[in-house]
Amino acid sequence: MFQLTSHERLMRIFRNEEIDRPALKLWGAGASVGWQLHEAYRPVSELAAEITDIFGGVGCGLNVLRGTAEDKSESWDEQTGDPQWVDRHTVLHTPKGDLHAVHRYSTVGDPGYDMEHFIKEEEDIEKMLSLPYEAPNVNIREYYDSAVTGMGDKGIVMIGLPHAAYVAETYMGSETLAYLSMDARELVDEIVSTYARRIYDHVKNILETGIEEPIFSWVGPELYLPPLMSPKDFNDFVYKYDKPICDLIHEHGGYVWVHSHNKVRNFLDAFIDMGVDVLNPLEPGPNGDITLSEVVEKYGNRLGLEGNIEIQEILLSSKEHLRDLIDQCVEAGEKSGRFILCPSAGYMEYARPTEHYIDNLLFYLRYGLETVERYRK
Repeated sequence: MFQLTSHERLMRIFRNEEIDRPALKLWGAGASVGWQLHEAYRPVSELAAEITDIFGGVGCGLNVLRGTAEDKSESWDEQTGDPQWVDRHTVLHTPKGDLHAVHRYSTVGDPGYDMEHFIKEEEDIEKMLSLPYEAPNVNIREYYDSAVTGMGDKGIVMIGLPHAAYVAETYMGSETLAYLSMDARELVDEIVSTYARRIYDHVKNILETGIEEPIFSWVGPELYLPPLMSPKDFNDFVYKYDKPICDLIHEHGGYVWVHSHNKVRNFLDAFIDMGVDVLNPLEPGPNGDITLSEVVEKYGNRLGLEGNIEIQEILLSSKEHLRDLIDQCVEAGEKSGRFILCPSAGYMEYARPTEHYIDNLLFYLRYGLETVERYRK
């Protein structure tokens, strides 16, 4: 038997090197307790900080919309008639005309809703692209080094990047994106490629500061998978632009972590060829379409696997069922040699957690640790 620190264990998973046991993660947990959305989460945060392999993060300092160019926008709030919800209106003043969006946010910490997007038709993409852009100076090195020092052996720190295709979708919504991908495909490609170029250049500048073995992370490919979009859309708007960024990161000794919900079964080869080192959350049905045993049987250790406990199972299931799921996940994932047990979403995303949910989170942590320890070498 041998013992690795959390930092060593996670880095070996990214490097595809031998580990002592599978890793245990609670998405959203930190190396210290910190702010709590609700006090009921505190014992969960405390236990996670003590026993899990921590994923920390720092921002990359890039606004792909305008960089450091002057922010010519204005916002105001409008009451909805419900004290728990407020509509925030935002107007972007662009050289080609104004763009207007409305986001409904919660006053009690619930997830919000986009009621109106900036981009509603072809001309709006042109307006968005007319915004002046100034590339920012890279100034995250000191912040990143401080975060790594603060993390110590408890885990790793990832540099969070915007995702070009995801950002484009947030400005127009999935329905409008689907229509425009057919009616104005060249314009959709232009906005995605513009943001991808800005991200690539920014990553290059970060890497040239000499950061050692950085891990970059992003979310977003899920929005370009069926049934929302077609396989061709994934190839044209995700793979084509993400692969050069992955290649650049690997050329400088770095690694890539990607989050993608949805049905990924038919896209795992693309993620591997793209250069993803660890993919999260590899969902089973009905949300996803693949089990860990199927992934390991076909791909072995070619990809780091993070998942695949659905968050709704922790929210709603009995402890007996959750125990069975954890057993199945770890038994299957362990065979890859690159497995991180993790729920499919962050744990502190519900403003009014039930006692059942808190109890199940604590059970997930305690039994999860017991289970991964069962496979210690």
